[in-house]
Amino acid sequence: MGIEYTLRFHSPNEAATEAELCRIPDAVVRTAPTKAIEYRREKSSTETIPDATAQVEEGGLYFCDHGGYGREYLGLVVARLVAAFGPVKVEELE
Repeated sequence: MGIEYTLRFHSPNEAATEAELCRIPDAVVRTAPTKAIEYRREKSSTETIPDATAQVEEGGLYFCDHGGYGREYLGLVVARLVAAFGPVKVEELE
């Protein structure tokens, strides 16, 4: 649970998007239960919910701010994507 967003932008492919997201500090790729990139400020707390998660999808990504430093990670993700791919449209999901 948290604040959910869709981010839309033009990337050459999903692998390029994932590579950019993994360049952000504290990024960890998880494959179970689904493939996602987790951002967690407190590295020792892997048993708790991460600050944020991102899932790459066609045409952009799904991002969830779980609290803590989640909003800060959203800013870092948007900045990284803008630098790599140009304009990013961010929409909060209801």
